[in-house]
Amino acid sequence: MGRRLIPVLICASFVVASCSSAPEPWAGPELTETRDQLTVAQLQGDEILPLVDMSFFAKPEWAAEAAHGFSGSLSFQDTELNFPIERAYYDGENVFPHFTVEFVSHDGELIPLQRDIIITRHQSDSLWDVFVGTGATWREDGDGDWSRASFPLSLRDRYIGQVRNCVATFVYTPDVASNVYVQCSQETADHADGQLGDMRVMLPAGYEPQVHAEADQAIDRHIEATNDELPVHSLADIDLDGEIADYFDRSLLTNASTSVGAVMLDEQLYVNPAGTRHGPYPYPSEMRHGVYSVTKSMAGALALLHLAERYGEGVFDELVTDHVPALERHPAWRGVTFHHALTMATGTEGSERLEHLFEILVAAETAEESINNIATLGDYPEAPGQVFNYASTNYFVLSYAMQRYVEQQEGTGVFYWDLVRDDVLTPIGAEQFTVLHTLEAEGTRGIPLLAYGATPTLDEAAKIARLFTNGGVHDGEQLLHRKRTQEAIFRSEWPGYPTGDPEATYRDSFWSRGVDTSDCRVDVVYMQGYGANHVLLLPGDVIVVRFMDEYAEDFSDLVRGVADQVPACP
Repeated sequence: MGRRLIPVLICASFVVASCSSAPEPWAGPELTETRDQLTVAQLQGDEILPLVDMSFFAKPEWAAEAAHGFSGSLSFQDTELNFPIERAYYDGENVFPHFTVEFVSHDGELIPLQRDIIITRHQSDSLWDVFVGTGATWREDGDGDWSRASFPLSLRDRYIGQVRNCVATFVYTPDVASNVYVQCSQETADHADGQLGDMRVMLPAGYEPQVHAEADQAIDRHIEATNDELPVHSLADIDLDGEIADYFDRSLLTNASTSVGAVMLDEQLYVNPAGTRHGPYPYPSEMRHGVYSVTKSMAGALALLHLAERYGEGVFDELVTDHVPALERHPAWRGVTFHHALTMATGTEGSERLEHLFEILVAAETAEESINNIATLGDYPEAPGQVFNYASTNYFVLSYAMQRYVEQQEGTGVFYWDLVRDDVLTPIGAEQFTVLHTLEAEGTRGIPLLAYGATPTLDEAAKIARLFTNGGVHDGEQLLHRKRTQEAIFRSEWPGYPTGDPEATYRDSFWSRGVDTSDCRVDVVYMQGYGANHVLLLPGDVIVVRFMDEYAEDFSDLVRGVADQVPACP
């Protein structure tokens, strides 16, 4: 299988607040008329260009409309990435993948026909699968007869779910397209493993002009999805003294530690500019984020809470051993319910150490390999439901069990994640929310890992968080079991399990801790992922999103800053 990604300690508390000096901010030249980087001549050559400001990839205010529409496909072959890092590459880590993407232009936008993640595993030696987002087309006076285009592109590794945020650009005429240049200047990845680094590549592109039969439908889907996005405003509209922005803009390991920071208030998103190491990201709404253990709440809790609404809350008390044959006679799993797995109180052996995470779960590919690895783990003295013990393996067991349960209810070949997508994510406008699945043989579908691997946009993350704070209701329809949802986000008397951190408790995939502000003590319920990915649920249905990978685990200053600007006290 080759050398794999080193696993992460998904709930690590490593903090880098003691850095002796902050990285220097990016000070490279921004795009001005007429451009001197990513020129037509450069895009027709094969030279790897220097790292440039992201403004060179964006449609400038002074640009004219494209001289030509774009309708066709771009095909890429496996190509070596320029990716300087201080360790050996994992298999395929320095390879841009082989894939084809179809586009159509409309009103100055470059719209991909495929909105789902492009899985490259069976056609490429690359480590990366691909998200392609909506970009732009335009024309610049210095480009002669060429029109210009760019589009957002995110690379997701297929074992952990780290994400590299990239932008691609090219020039074209109706019959010819140049090479496509890609630069990746931001990521949510494991810096402790040396994964921090800029990528760039000049890609020879096979261009095939064609009229797409589904072009009108793709345009309509894009317009509908855009209209369904949450209203977005500048964070400065509520952050009058810049206190929240100062937190999001803080440099730790890099000059752009936070990929995106936002506050949701009254169904409106107030967003800090999405940063990269080379200037603001040109397509912030398309930026995807590898959120690691935030997945447990955003996907794991979401799925079980929906099954409880669909089949009744008795699904919480279903025994794992009734649905997982490999664990049927395993003494450690006797009496363990779906709820015990969700709330990390199974009483079984497990942790986030290498021997319990990487060797058991990450190193496996198929669902059966993963569950058989888990069956080799032993028992802990505590009975199910007694003690909190954080172990990602619990969530894969839950995923496997939920899949078998749904097939018993609905029939073989019905996938529980399809039910979640169709009946929860699509109604709330987050149908493109993607999670990592097991890697099965070609033609066989995998099941979600649930422990890590979600890759939301900001809009998707905010909508899912809002569904939780609304008690599982959307547009008057109960999508998640109301009582169980309220309990999960600590709206009941039980304070949750002690976690070993005297300030934090845990239940049903959510954490809780209090933060003292100038006016009150704010009880914060939150999703947490490795590297300090956080979704914070504050009183008054205030939601704070901060996605990063640079270990600033203590969010107290952020909560205080938000409380100084918006009503966050009970």
